[in-house]
Amino acid sequence: MQALDQLKTQLCDVIETPKLTQEEFDKVKKNYKIVLMAGGESSRFKEVPGSTATNKSAFTLPNGDTMIEMTIRMYAEAGLKDFLILVYHHASSIIDLLGSGDKYGVNIDYCFDPEKPVGKGGAIRNAYEKGHLKKEEKFIVHNPDDVILNYSGSFPLDIISAHEYAESKGCESTVVNVLETPHQYTGMMIEKGFVTEVVMYPMLPIPIHTGITLFSNKVFERFKIFSYDKPTDFEKILFPILSNERKLFAIAIPTGSWIAVNNLKSYKELIKKLNLEEK
Repeated sequence: MQALDQLKTQLCDVIETPKLTQEEFDKVKKNYKIVLMAGGESSRFKEVPGSTATNKSAFTLPNGDTMIEMTIRMYAEAGLKDFLILVYHHASSIIDLLGSGDKYGVNIDYCFDPEKPVGKGGAIRNAYEKGHLKKEEKFIVHNPDDVILNYSGSFPLDIISAHEYAESKGCESTVVNVLETPHQYTGMMIEKGFVTEVVMYPMLPIPIHTGITLFSNKVFERFKIFSYDKPTDFEKILFPILSNERKLFAIAIPTGSWIAVNNLKSYKELIKKLNLEEK
């Protein structure tokens, strides 16, 4: 559909950033902490049979694996060893599963939300105030249920390379996007009331945030704007501020390498992509 091609040209003007050499990557990766968001209630995931007694990220897949362990291994295999996990709902299922991180060859720290869920913005502010995040640290926020699969190359190397470039241009944060999102309905092209083209389940060329964000060590003061009074996410509050200041950078990964596992349908899609069978 020509109109979609035009829309893609308007909305998806990403650039290819320089990739760090392995030697350069080895020098900078020690500056990054991996922050895994694992405190949410995940009400839609309760559709998955047997999932109500555990945190979604720690829910056991048919092969015995979990989404949070898959995420940890991906970063650990690239040499990133410092992890902070933000927990609240069913926190014990996360802590009992992962422990100190020794079995993965990493260091895992935990930070609990203060008395009640405070959203991603509040959870990071809380981690700063409790000393789990340091002012001088760069960090990558990753929701473990945003699963990276079948990625060609090293995902950690690529996103850190892009963020290092973004910082050199004055940016404080880099969002990891896909450039298309599947539309679940039949799409149509309409001209003067007449349907001129029909497309079943078109891929809409609209950049979508994958739930993975890199932050520079300049953002400490930014998170003070978040309140503990109600859950608040940094995407809704902080991203528009950084965007207006031209301090928010975006990179793109292949659409097929990301799956957001938030309900029974997407869980079944994950199982299919992993070539697993339900027990």
